[in-house]
Amino acid sequence: MRRIRGSVFLILLLPLLVSAQDARESWDNLKQLRVGEEIEVVDMNLKSLKGTFVNASDAAISLRTDEGERAIERASVMRVSARGGKRGRNALIGLGIGAAGGVAAGVGLMERETGYAGAVAGTTVLFAAVGAGVGAAFPGSRTIYRAPKR
Repeated sequence: MRRIRGSVFLILLLPLLVSAQDARESWDNLKQLRVGEEIEVVDMNLKSLKGTFVNASDAAISLRTDEGERAIERASVMRVSARGGKRGRNALIGLGIGAAGGVAAGVGLMERETGYAGAVAGTTVLFAAVGAGVGAAFPGSRTIYRAPKR
């Protein structure tokens, strides 16, 4: 009986959860950007502009690109992302993936070459280091603003 009540409760809450606004859908999030910070603005036509943040008003966002300063109207903005800040996280993810691959490769070597117990440790360390390096090479970006779905 508890299971049925819990299921009915979740079904009744589902419309509220689905309609909840994503925190990134607030234009006010642009206030956290600093002047000179590297950003990427994607417009509704999926055209991407990369540059440095200049200003954001209620009507538009301005950035400085190689061609000069550009202002994009709020209604035309699909997404605003800021670059950087995730190298450490990406390095840890790469480290974990590399270590898992190293363990698998080491076990495969041990099955072929009997008595070579150092294969697991060696390949794990090697693959983990390569994975961490690859992960750190990608700085990543964080989404500051995403236009509400229409």
